[in-house]
Amino acid sequence: MSTTIDKYKKADAPLPDSYLAWLVYGAGFENVGRDGKPEQVPLRELKDNEILCRVDAVGLCLSDVKIINQGNNHPRLLGRDLAKEPTVLGHEASITVVKVGKNWQGKFNIGERYIVQADIYVDGVTCAFGYRIPGGLQQFCYLDDRALDGDDGNYLLPVKPETGYSQSALSEPWACVEMSYNLQDRFEPTGGPVLIVSDDADAQWCADHPDATVLPRSLDDLSDDDKFDDILLSEPTPELVTRLADHLNKGGVMYLLGAPAELGACSIDIGRIHYDDIRFYGGGQLVSDIQAANSRCDLLPQGASIFIGAGGPMGQMHVQRAIEVACGSRTVVVTDLDRSRLDHIEKRFGNLAKAKGVALHCLCADDFGSQDAMNEHIHEIAPDGYNDVCVLAPIPALVTYAMGLAADNALVNVFAGIPIGNPADIELADLCRGIKIIGSSGSRIDDLRKILRMVESSELNTNLSVAAIGGLNAAREGLEGVKSARFPGKTVIYPQIPQMDLIAVEDIPKKLPQLADKLDAEGAWTNEAENALIESMVP
Repeated sequence: MSTTIDKYKKADAPLPDSYLAWLVYGAGFENVGRDGKPEQVPLRELKDNEILCRVDAVGLCLSDVKIINQGNNHPRLLGRDLAKEPTVLGHEASITVVKVGKNWQGKFNIGERYIVQADIYVDGVTCAFGYRIPGGLQQFCYLDDRALDGDDGNYLLPVKPETGYSQSALSEPWACVEMSYNLQDRFEPTGGPVLIVSDDADAQWCADHPDATVLPRSLDDLSDDDKFDDILLSEPTPELVTRLADHLNKGGVMYLLGAPAELGACSIDIGRIHYDDIRFYGGGQLVSDIQAANSRCDLLPQGASIFIGAGGPMGQMHVQRAIEVACGSRTVVVTDLDRSRLDHIEKRFGNLAKAKGVALHCLCADDFGSQDAMNEHIHEIAPDGYNDVCVLAPIPALVTYAMGLAADNALVNVFAGIPIGNPADIELADLCRGIKIIGSSGSRIDDLRKILRMVESSELNTNLSVAAIGGLNAAREGLEGVKSARFPGKTVIYPQIPQMDLIAVEDIPKKLPQLADKLDAEGAWTNEAENALIESMVP
């Protein structure tokens, strides 16, 4: 006899006449749904260029809250009147095909499972899932040729039948983390404008760029409108770096040759590093030496890493990755203002760290009596500095702090999205000793594909990120919890179980006793617990 979970996975049951959806009509939580509840929406006829998918699990994200805060003013929704054309949030979705339109017959089949690469582009224009295309906070979603045949082809990635729904849905936020360790930094000139501010440095590189603009160190004749893809600066000074930084094009690179001619801090727009991909490379007398010194983009294997402000969901993913992946760190330090979040990290990842031979340190200033005392302890753990420093709070001053913790040729990953227009004081000597500041936003389909492969080969357990679960009716409460940082990890919504309350994973043994023995030894969410949930609660 088939069990509920067997029938559920086949996805061939008769479709309902209507379904529940959280429609968003504008800015503010009062415009999410109607009277604080999801709405009943008719299940319309399928168009030839569409497939209909059941939504099985959705991870909630701070990006969802940004849409609620901004409404029509969100950059990905500009020009759309949500009051007349509402959308549905939820871009971290695991879905199952339940009906196939005429144009896609034979290409998609009922019961096939997928996850969605949310950053969908058509003719270079974004129409992201959970933004322009209604997302996963509904029981069913329609996907057309924008998602199925966009600029990168099919934006759906197939999922194996045995892979968990939450496990695969959370591949999307994990892909954003993974992308930050797979950035393809540019070292070759674009063919665009080049500026050389050098008396006699790297003569060969200068000779290779005969069309470059050459200026004296006084920067005579440099106008405010002059922009460059590459800038070569020898014997840099803080004043020169600060001034020239404003002349980098998007994706621009500044090479800092040799030691500083003057010590001091330069002012660098950290938001441009994150969103405009500008880079500052030092660490050698020749461009070729600097390029070699800055070639690393992932963690230094068996190195020391520190994650600043890492108590939230994305920070915990960075920490787990540093412990779990093959190229991970030998020493992992985690800081946060909230001791309870650090306790959660120790509980979730302590045994994993021991099994991997990783020294895990979770530090809160309250434990030391002062920030200065904690800083002293941080330096004692890695007296030669940290090979990898990750900043997970959007505060420019933390980037300055991070640079002071970094070893020579370290990576400083500004993962927190600091808006453009926010400068930080960066000691020029730190840049000249080869510390590379990087930043990234979103993910690519290849990053999602890599994470899904790691999940399905048991290299990465995304379920360790789950801190709370809930049914579709609890989605608004879950989003409010994301805004208030109520839970230390990810909240996963199960749209096909609308009536379930929002439940912290730690409370599952008490509130869902039928799942208690399905959690892992540390009390974390598992595929077995998810199957038991579906078995016991799906109507």
